[in-house]
Amino acid sequence: MSRWIEDASIPAPDGHYWARPAPDDCPGCPCHTARVCDRRDWTRASRPTHPDGTPYTEPCPCEHTARH
Repeated sequence: MSRWIEDASIPAPDGHYWARPAPDDCPGCPCHTARVCDRRDWTRASRPTHPDGTPYTEPCPCEHTARH
């Protein structure tokens, strides 16, 4: 009897692969995902970066608004 193995690193015989969809961007800031700002998980989120990989140095507008 064969077992089903769920391992995304093994290529499927028909060539498809599984990929998680990208998270939604926050509509209020360019630095976090919507889930981070909705849950106010700024301290648990990794430091955001610009698309070119440089670190985002400005404070998050959503976090600033929530704290004041």
